[in-house]
Amino acid sequence: MDDKQLMTISQFAKAVGTTRRTLLFYDQRGIFKPKKTMANGYRYYGYEQIYKMNFILGLRDLGLSVGNIKDYLNDNSSETLNRKLGELKEKVQTRIKNLQQVLAILDQKEEDNTQLTNVGFYVVKKIFFPLREFWCSDFKVDCSEKEIAQAYSNFYQRLGAGIMANNMLSGFLTDLPQAQANCYADAGFRIIKEKSFASLINMPVMNQANGEYVVVKVKNDGAGIEKGLAALRNFVAQQGLKIGNDLWQFNLGVDIKRLGLTENSILAYQII
Repeated sequence: MDDKQLMTISQFAKAVGTTRRTLLFYDQRGIFKPKKTMANGYRYYGYEQIYKMNFILGLRDLGLSVGNIKDYLNDNSSETLNRKLGELKEKVQTRIKNLQQVLAILDQKEEDNTQLTNVGFYVVKKIFFPLREFWCSDFKVDCSEKEIAQAYSNFYQRLGAGIMANNMLSGFLTDLPQAQANCYADAGFRIIKEKSFASLINMPVMNQANGEYVVVKVKNDGAGIEKGLAALRNFVAQQGLKIGNDLWQFNLGVDIKRLGLTENSILAYQII
């Protein structure tokens, strides 16, 4: 071919809609070579090479890695390409699922939980809770601080996609009949997170029944939780109420300090 019918690297880059740097990279990786390379390093390309380059750029736009493209070019059968595209499809589907979860988190509504911010420290009040669904962990009993931290990490890794950072209700559901503070440390519990969207996450789900609850705001240390439980017991006794066995402990905010808890939380029992 006459050199006059060849294009410089800059001309070829413009013709295929890419950059000189990309062409140099593909040459160095052995993916796409120029038609002619001069002793001084100048590269020249033929017009017939435009088609192959457009195909390579199309594969990159689809998300195939440089390594996958090179594998295909070394064995350019339709079966090889279909296999590579099938692997890419699975990755894309996973990415779409994660992005849909992130979008649902960003679109979520928080108005149902604003009433909890109006609860005072150690001042018990009655609040109506609507029916809610929670993702939950397996039931845990007598866990060390290390075991709680690991269970918490495993739980949110399974949920994925930044769910820990959203503002839906989260915390613990503890088996603590009659708000008995002396049993709190050893009581069995589940880690819980309010569902924020419909999903195919393989995680147990439980309901918080709608109805009236007694609630109190506490500091999340031993003395603070004990004081809050005592305030709940006194209020229930004075009002002649009966409460269930489940202590719902909701974190306030997302800044976890210790034992899966934020600095302050809401303690809640359903009135039965």
